[in-house]
Amino acid sequence: MELSNNINGTVNTVEGITVTASIVLGLTYLVGIPGNSLVIWVILYKMKQRSPTVVLILNLAVADLVVLITLPVWIYAITNSWVFGNALCKILGYLIYCNLYGSVFFIMLMSLDRFLAVIYPFASQNWRKKEVVCKVVSIVWALTFLFAVPIILVKNVIIIDDRPQCAGRQYDSNAQQITCLILETLVGFVIPFSVLAICYGFVARKVNQMTFKSKNKTEMIIVSIVIIFIICWLPYHVFNLVEIASLTVEPGSDTSETLIHISEVGSYITGALAFISSSINPLLYAFAARSFRSGFRTSAIAQVFEQMAQSTKDECTLERVSTTKMESMEGL
Repeated sequence: MELSNNINGTVNTVEGITVTASIVLGLTYLVGIPGNSLVIWVILYKMKQRSPTVVLILNLAVADLVVLITLPVWIYAITNSWVFGNALCKILGYLIYCNLYGSVFFIMLMSLDRFLAVIYPFASQNWRKKEVVCKVVSIVWALTFLFAVPIILVKNVIIIDDRPQCAGRQYDSNAQQITCLILETLVGFVIPFSVLAICYGFVARKVNQMTFKSKNKTEMIIVSIVIIFIICWLPYHVFNLVEIASLTVEPGSDTSETLIHISEVGSYITGALAFISSSINPLLYAFAARSFRSGFRTSAIAQVFEQMAQSTKDECTLERVSTTKMESMEGL
């Protein structure tokens, strides 16, 4: 009787998580698709001058939109089963990982852009050239496609509760599994987050030393994007570590089984959070646009992006003037 109750409890828990995840993903789709589409349309057709920050926001929106388009397939699979074949399972899994790496790389570049504008204003002028920005963006996309390749090799349809699901990764050995998980966490979170922390540490210290402190939405928006990304993707990497821990203990032990169960349940939560991260950024831009009299219109969103471009340009100019004055005084 006790075993039966435990099984029923586990089944009810999984069903509850499944229903909740489906609802959350449905709302994410309804918000994220029009939101990111609007951002892309505004930047491409409403803005003649695009700063590096705006170009990065454009590419971030493209990465988010591509992965959100796949949501109806995932929702159907969660509520029913995977009926789309192993090839599509690999392709859609690949797109999700492209979004993971692409998002964090473009967010990292936004932070580096702010870092250069405030700390190295002269050097930032070379970075802000259109041809340089295009080359850097192309390199980021190439790295994104490259780092996402391993998921194609291990992503497969597996049977869960007598139903096929695109939820499994099959490795040749524990060593291969640990290597892939560590690579994901290092490249997809630890290294970029370290760069973000260092950049904003220097920027915060420099801004506190400046006589003129610009009051604009640019810093607030970029920091908000960073925070949302951390909130949505940190749990995924935490459960990666839980999965790694399950491989380092004795196979079949209570500890191993518990860690595996935690990792499996966590995959539903972290999967939903990953999609949520792709739909929130447009809401941040809309919130920033509320202060404009035009309200929530495409012109207001365009004004936000134009203000971001102008504020970064002003910071570069002010810092260059300040640096030139200091050099002149030192020469005297």
